[in-house]
Amino acid sequence: MLKLQNSMNGLLDDLRMLVDDIQSTAPATLASRQIINGVELITTSTPQTTLSDVYAPMASIVLQGSMEVSIGQALLHYDPGTCFVGSIDLPITSRITTASAERPYRAIHVQLERDSLADLIAEALDHAPEQGKCYALGPASPELLEACYRLLQLPLRPEDVPVIGPMIRKEMLYRLLRGPQAGAIHQIVLSDPKIQQVRRALIWIRENLEKSVPIADMATCAGMSQSSFRRHFRVATGMSPLQYQKTLRLQAARRAILAGTDVSRAAFDVGYESPSQFSREYSRTFGVAPSRDPGFSKDAPCR
Repeated sequence: MLKLQNSMNGLLDDLRMLVDDIQSTAPATLASRQIINGVELITTSTPQTTLSDVYAPMASIVLQGSMEVSIGQALLHYDPGTCFVGSIDLPITSRITTASAERPYRAIHVQLERDSLADLIAEALDHAPEQGKCYALGPASPELLEACYRLLQLPLRPEDVPVIGPMIRKEMLYRLLRGPQAGAIHQIVLSDPKIQQVRRALIWIRENLEKSVPIADMATCAGMSQSSFRRHFRVATGMSPLQYQKTLRLQAARRAILAGTDVSRAAFDVGYESPSQFSREYSRTFGVAPSRDPGFSKDAPCR
């Protein structure tokens, strides 16, 4: 165990030095740099205020620094050498907790596409898809970190990118499928009708944020009974349907407010009729009242 730990620490140190070589300065704000198609390097030198977004299927491998992520009631901690995988569109609230000019937060994001994963499973894996949640957080394997190292060497040899880049990305997907996050990744390609029905409801909820949609209508959209829909929805997303809807609404309202939209208008546009209820839920989710959120300006024009 000690030998493996030393090996992991050595790989992370090598990765950090390599990133320093290709990116000598880290931006203060969260920034991304595409290494190859479907793979980005995420960097910032300062801890961030709470960020909110809907994560498409992806894997995030932390190289340096740390992040705190909320998915429903679950609170996850990303530390160096950990890997997060999400297999469906998840509304996530996150905050980078450890970053500095000397040791910036750095992570690799890999898009997870159904067709690529399905082809890889058919070609290379000799066991049945695993069952699991639609997200997972655990250690990155030494083999995955080694593939990350070779990937990050590509900017130093641009002529290798067109040929070697796709090969390394395919290896990274393979390592993820062999790692502790395999159960979550398999959910992307599983033909389980319940997962597909939940995905259909997720899309419908996102397209009807401004409406007060009862659970019965959501279940009907998914083609399931209410009890079955509630159960499978929570297994897939880690939250209830109404909690998922509320999180999406608050995220959309926050993006509008930070872009200059009046608070009351932003609340109304995503289906809130009570400003006080909106303010309470916004403060509970983001830790600050909407009118005091960093980046909000009373003088900004409505858009």
